[in-house]
Amino acid sequence: MTTENRDGTINSLLDLIGNTPLLKLMNVTRGMEGNVLVKLENRNPSGSIKDRMALKIIEDAEKEGIISPGRNTIVESSSGNTAIALSFVGAVKGYKVKIRLHENTACPEKMRYLQRYGTEVVIIKCGEDNPEADKFAKDAGLHGATIEIPGRLECLKEEQGNEGVYWARQFSNPSNWQAQAQIGKELLIQTQGKIDTFIASIGTGGTFLGVAKVLKEALPHVKCIALQPTGWEGWSDPLLPTTKYIPGITGGIVKEIRDSGIADELRYLGNAEAYEMAMRLSREEGLNCGISTAACIFIALQEARKSEMKGKNVVTIMVDGGDRYVKDMIFIT
Repeated sequence: MTTENRDGTINSLLDLIGNTPLLKLMNVTRGMEGNVLVKLENRNPSGSIKDRMALKIIEDAEKEGIISPGRNTIVESSSGNTAIALSFVGAVKGYKVKIRLHENTACPEKMRYLQRYGTEVVIIKCGEDNPEADKFAKDAGLHGATIEIPGRLECLKEEQGNEGVYWARQFSNPSNWQAQAQIGKELLIQTQGKIDTFIASIGTGGTFLGVAKVLKEALPHVKCIALQPTGWEGWSDPLLPTTKYIPGITGGIVKEIRDSGIADELRYLGNAEAYEMAMRLSREEGLNCGISTAACIFIALQEARKSEMKGKNVVTIMVDGGDRYVKDMIFIT
């Protein structure tokens, strides 16, 4: 929650995290029965929903006495928004941050983002160049954030026996979904409790689990749809009962979603549909969103077209802006 001084100033950019606006789409929804509402999480200071998570992970660890500025380096394996959010929050709070980027996601634009915050960036090799990580990835199956598996292995090794290193563990840290639960609380206020369908894609699973928990407790009728990109060779759906997890490396929040049955429905969408939706949203709504956001809105429109949705609200989240995808316009959570 933003805290203003009497003169209208704020003391930190961290005060601007959260309380993001809710946008009602007006053009792409013409002629549809239901309303599509989009929570604009790109309005957080570093540009994505991950600011909420980064702040809570760090502050929870501080409260537990695990870390303090000047004593600890925060490390994480991340392909994008989490890397930037941890770098941003770490810079404001005075922490050193080290991010391990998979070589396939380490584009120059992303590197510059991180380096401006003073973050140390380590490029992680994959495939034949990193046989240990390649075996872990194949054993787990490729899904969502598993592109981060090689970096997770390196984070684990660095943390072991090094008291000055704190691995954020976004994929399993409960502070992740607990931070995103605040979005659910904000949505209930913004819609006056009128939410019928909620849609979110699954990466680490923090957003889906956190928001769905809050909405289902307040609105037992709400339908929660989890979205995944259409699979590719070697891909394993992390929500299938047969999916194998590697403790400490994969599973975590995603496993909790699967085992709890909190997802009422699982949908899949290909990259072509998500890309076209992103272009359409820019042209018709002026909404320059990322590809996973566009995928969620695509599914939201499918729901809003249904005759039984007349006057009802379908809610989803704009996790970041399209500026994060200048090089690669690919739907991968």
